[in-house]
Amino acid sequence: MSDHAARSVTDELRSRIMEARLDAGTPLREVALAEEFGVSRIPVREALQTLTGEGFVISTPNVGSRVASPPYADAAELFDLRIVLEVAMVRSAAERFRDDTEPGERSAALLAEVESSLCDGEQGVERRDARQIASANLHFHQGITLLAQRPVLSDLLQRIGGRIEWMHATHGGYTANRGSPTWTQHRRIFELVTDGAVEEAAEAMRDHLVRSRDAFLAGLADLPD
Repeated sequence: MSDHAARSVTDELRSRIMEARLDAGTPLREVALAEEFGVSRIPVREALQTLTGEGFVISTPNVGSRVASPPYADAAELFDLRIVLEVAMVRSAAERFRDDTEPGERSAALLAEVESSLCDGEQGVERRDARQIASANLHFHQGITLLAQRPVLSDLLQRIGGRIEWMHATHGGYTANRGSPTWTQHRRIFELVTDGAVEEAAEAMRDHLVRSRDAFLAGLADLPD
């Protein structure tokens, strides 16, 4: 029960931070959070420890926890790590489809989730809904990497991707870089992966991520010092 409660609190707090619903420096008080979530302080404490390890929270002994600042200084490094790892994952996913002509039920379910994320992202662009676009983008990239069935790398990419989404959400104007061309690229990557086109899928993902990195880093020049 405690593990489930800790995961629920962790996931909710992470989402609030990633979506910029909690500003940097916001205090995260164990007693208040325990009351809000209807749990004891133990799962809240575990959640804060997890989020501290992921870089979303700063915890100071005898002082308490607060929301960290987005890792803008690490942006280039985070994007570069993401490119290396995610291109490798896309290659693995495409290899699985190339070699397995009859995907199992798990792969079929993941394919449906990726297709759903594509539809959500396209709808978000039409509605100019920044939160929907961000959520769909994260789910698309997570879904593609899960198709590779490499859990260690998937977990690492989820952590990196979450921090990148956090920077996007707190950087005004970022949705301009995620319009229709982005989702056209996403659909192309998805098609290449499911067709088993290994090198083409890897190159398409690399090109997509490099474009995303360059556009975001260029936008950082507009942030105040």
